[in-house]
Amino acid sequence: MGSSASQEDTDPLLENDEEIHPIFEELKLVLIGSNGAGKNTIANAIFEKEVFTFWTSHTSVHIKETCTASGMQIHLARTPGWNGDLSRSEQTKREIVHCVQTLYDTGPHAVILVLNVNSVLSIESTVSTLESLLTVQLWDHTIVMFTNGEQLGHYSIEDHIRSEQLQPLIDKCGKRYFVIHKNDNKQILETIQELVIRKNSTSCFKLTAQKEDDNTLLSDWEYVVKRIRSKITSLSAFKDKVQKEDSMKTIFDAKDAEIRRLETIVQEKEREIERLRSRHTKTQDLELEDQVYMMSNALKEKNTENETLKKQVKEKDAEIEELKKELQVQRQEAVGRWTQEDQYATVCADYSKLCHGVSAVAIRSQTQIQLRAIPSKGSALHGWSDALLKILNELSDEDLKKMKYSMCWNEEYKIYRGSVEHRDKVELADLMLKQWGEWQSVLKARDLVKKIPRNDEAMIELFEPFLKSIGDTW
Repeated sequence: MGSSASQEDTDPLLENDEEIHPIFEELKLVLIGSNGAGKNTIANAIFEKEVFTFWTSHTSVHIKETCTASGMQIHLARTPGWNGDLSRSEQTKREIVHCVQTLYDTGPHAVILVLNVNSVLSIESTVSTLESLLTVQLWDHTIVMFTNGEQLGHYSIEDHIRSEQLQPLIDKCGKRYFVIHKNDNKQILETIQELVIRKNSTSCFKLTAQKEDDNTLLSDWEYVVKRIRSKITSLSAFKDKVQKEDSMKTIFDAKDAEIRRLETIVQEKEREIERLRSRHTKTQDLELEDQVYMMSNALKEKNTENETLKKQVKEKDAEIEELKKELQVQRQEAVGRWTQEDQYATVCADYSKLCHGVSAVAIRSQTQIQLRAIPSKGSALHGWSDALLKILNELSDEDLKKMKYSMCWNEEYKIYRGSVEHRDKVELADLMLKQWGEWQSVLKARDLVKKIPRNDEAMIELFEPFLKSIGDTW
C-alpha cells in the first residue's frame, strides 16, 4: 500500500469509534529499526497513547508492552536500535532474533521495519543481515513503515523509494508499505491490519514453522474473510450514522474509502479461497487417481503371483503323481520280497492254533527235535541249533525286543516285521535257521547280540566254538 492510500487516510477521525469491529481480536507485532527511525512514535500511535518515552529509546534490550486499542489486544515488542551497520551490533542482532523467534509462542503477525525518510541507511547490508538472522521467510511477514513523511515536501513516497533505490526491498515485502506524517497517524492501526491480511499467509512468523497445507490456508482465509465482512458491516453502519452531518464529511469519506479497500481485499481473498478449493479438489482427484493406479498395480501383481502359484501347484501335483507311481512300484517289489516270509508266517500261525492247549514244554521239546533233524551244511556246525536256542534263552525280554527290532528295521537282515513280532524264542530260532541257514545265522546272530549289547563271557563262550569252525571270531 503506497502513499495514495495513506493520503486518503490523513483526515482526522472520531476518537470514539469502538462500535467498528476490528479484523483481529489479538495482534502481535515486532518493531525493528535503527536509532532515530521513529520506533517509539509508531508504537505510541499503535497504542493510541504514550507508552514509550524518551527514556526507553536508549536501551540495549527489547521492550514489550500489551495494551487494548480499537477493540483489539495488541502485543508489541520494540527491539533496540543500531547505528551504522547492523551486522556489527551483536547485542541488537540477538535481541531481534529473540523477539521474533521466542518472545511469542506462535510468533508475530508482522515484523514492522521502520525507516526514517531523512536517515541514511545501508539497505543492502541491513537486508543481508536480517536474512541471515531470520531467513528470507522474514519478508513474507514484513511491513515497511516510513516515518516523517512531511519531510518529503512535494515528493511522493514512491519518488523517495525510487531515489533511494528501495524498490527491491519493497518488492521483497510484497509491496506492503506506507508512510506516516507527524501528528497525523490516527489510521495507522487500521492500515497495519489491512497490510497483515494482504499477506500470502495467514499464519504468524515462526522460524521453525512448517509449510501450511491447503486445508489450513482455506480454513484460515475463510475466517479472515468472515472477520473482514463483519468489519465492513460495522463501518457501513457507522458511515450511515455520520453521513447526514456536514462536519462529519471527512470522516464519512475516510470510512467510505476504507470500506472500498476492504471490499477489494475480500474479493482478492475470495479468489484465493476459490483457487485453494480448486487446487484441493484437483489434489484429491490426483490422490484418488494415484490410489486407483496403485491398487490396479497391486491387483496385477497379485494376479501374477496367483498364476505363478497355480503353475507351482501343477508342478507339485505332477511330482506327487510321479512319487505315487514310484511308491506303487516299491510296494510291489516289497510284496515280492516278503511273499515267502508271509507264507511261512501264515504256516506258523496255523501251527500255533493247532497246538493251542498243548503245554509249552511239549512244544519246546518237539521243536528241539525238529531243529536237531535239520541237516547241517557241515559237521563243523553240529549242535548249532541247540546253541542258538540257548543263546536266545540267555536274553531277557527287553534284549529280545531289541534283537527283533534290529532284525526288522536293518536292511542287511531282511526279516519282515510280521514274521518275528509275535514269535517266542523257539519259533524265532527256527525262523533264523530257515531264513539264513546255519552258516549265516551264526554270523548274523553274533552281530545282533553285539548290538543289544551282550558282550559278556557267557555269551561269547556259546558263540566261540561255532565262530572258530567257520573261521571267524567274536
